[in-house]
Amino acid sequence: MIETLIIIRTKNEDRWIKHTIEKIYSQSYKNFKIVIVDNFSTDRTVEIVKQYKLPIIKIKKFIPGKAINLAYRKFPCKFTVCLSAHCIPENNKWLLNLIKNFKNKKTVAVYGKQLPIFNTSDANYRDLKIVFGNDKRIQKKDYFFHNANSAIRTQILKKYPFSEKATNIEDRIWAKNILDLRKYQIIYEPKASVYHHHGLHQNNNKKRLNGVVNLMKGIETENLVPIELTISNQKIFACLIGQVNNKITNSYKKINNELIKKLNEDKRIEKIFFLVTNEALGELNIPKSNKFIFVKRSKYLNKASINSILKFFYSKLKRYNIDYLAYFNLDYMHRPQNFLDKLVSASTDDFHNITTYAEKINNVWFKKKKIITKKTDQLENTRNSGNYYHSLYGLGSIFFYNSLKNLNFEKNTTFLIDTNNPKYSLRFSQVKNEI
Repeated sequence: MIETLIIIRTKNEDRWIKHTIEKIYSQSYKNFKIVIVDNFSTDRTVEIVKQYKLPIIKIKKFIPGKAINLAYRKFPCKFTVCLSAHCIPENNKWLLNLIKNFKNKKTVAVYGKQLPIFNTSDANYRDLKIVFGNDKRIQKKDYFFHNANSAIRTQILKKYPFSEKATNIEDRIWAKNILDLRKYQIIYEPKASVYHHHGLHQNNNKKRLNGVVNLMKGIETENLVPIELTISNQKIFACLIGQVNNKITNSYKKINNELIKKLNEDKRIEKIFFLVTNEALGELNIPKSNKFIFVKRSKYLNKASINSILKFFYSKLKRYNIDYLAYFNLDYMHRPQNFLDKLVSASTDDFHNITTYAEKINNVWFKKKKIITKKTDQLENTRNSGNYYHSLYGLGSIFFYNSLKNLNFEKNTTFLIDTNNPKYSLRFSQVKNEI
């Protein structure tokens, strides 16, 4: 029998699951087994989990307590650990610091500290800092308990399982029932810490909240960036798309030779895939590099949309287990200064599925059948509260690789970098005489 079973409950967690699993495997305490309880994820979560050959239990109607009960009943163990898929252990002592508290026989459960990260909202930051302090606590009446990062004696769980009716706070319901027995204790262990960007409460006055959080951040110095999420730990590939519709000019050669040189010299870019016609490749100055991989451009890909090309690379790059894919089209006549740094830093500053250059546009009209609707107009006296943008994917974009499975680019996962200059939308295929 294994000593510790780690249960990770998942639902579309492909942004996090790899980092969480890798950090678990780096723990100094090794007597554990990981099991995944998945609520029919539609992203790459299950696909990623299968790479680690972990057992997966499927649960269609998700009840948090039921998900935990299913796992420990199937895999015998001494201790049951619950860890949210989006909780990354802070260091390699996390699991040891949880489990060692069971030396006291009265201790039936332990929960650890939860740390905010660099892009945690003000409300979540404040809540996590207030609730999860630095002092260890022994709780005999206080039934606060949190299954995002917890450990429980399995023999107690078998006798007193989690509610399979409660849709939330199953952890606190369970803890209250246990402590009401008046013979057990729960430990809060701050040394068993994880990074967790979610919070506990949501509704607050934003202005006041921002002031409170700034004061709190000023009190102590802390690292809010898990090492797994730093740029140096992101696996980034790039792809170059190119075909020639007009005569290849010196300007075409110059701008794209510079692009290839920058990508080749950038240590953050591990591999560069060329989906470029032989005609264009023959005119470019391409140095020898183990970064370069040349892909044959089929007739289908010559006519394919950007969606089809991204799907093609999603399928082709699965075995590389990458984090981000940068995308460039050789057809663009100009690129902004430091364009690559801006793309990479913006994409890793927050959890964007796509970061792309875009051009602000005015005088936008929408036509459906015979009905024309004015969207923006410079002649209007009223000011619009927002702006319209034309995305320039080929000028430079970077995609969170897992999002390419469903091409999931919702409004809250997209980041636009304004070019602030119309020249950056110019393309060689669209002009007869170079400017």
